[in-house]
Amino acid sequence: MIEFATQELADAYAKALNENSEYKQAGGPAAFPPDGWGGDFIFVIEPSGPLLEEVRMWISLYHGNCTGARILSKDEKPQVIKSGEQAPEGAIGIEYVYSASYDTWVKILKKEIDPIKALLTGKAKLQGNMAKVMRATKAAQEMVASTASVDTEFL
Repeated sequence: MIEFATQELADAYAKALNENSEYKQAGGPAAFPPDGWGGDFIFVIEPSGPLLEEVRMWISLYHGNCTGARILSKDEKPQVIKSGEQAPEGAIGIEYVYSASYDTWVKILKKEIDPIKALLTGKAKLQGNMAKVMRATKAAQEMVASTASVDTEFL
């Protein structure tokens, strides 16, 4: 089992995502012509339940592939930017921030709540282009399926 909210989990998640052929289709050029789904995310896990401090995971998505994933340090500063823009010096440019409490993340990762439904019910928040995300519901579901495939030990 891999401990939740660790670099080991981020690495396993990136691997699982890249091995998920359904995600490749849902996020690839056929689903999102001409180039496919893409954009960097920060997943924010807000303290609740047994989690006492915020955890942030950066993940890079490009053409139906995950090109990187890592847990950010407290000093790293992500900033939401539009596609094609440059981040200010010293900041990590991302297109989206998806945030939810630890308790909600556990429900998402156990497939007890869909990540889009979590947004629509206010259990999760999104910064970035909501319309683009709403067109990628299948890709979002496959991202969760990839994470759920990793044997995770929750706190």
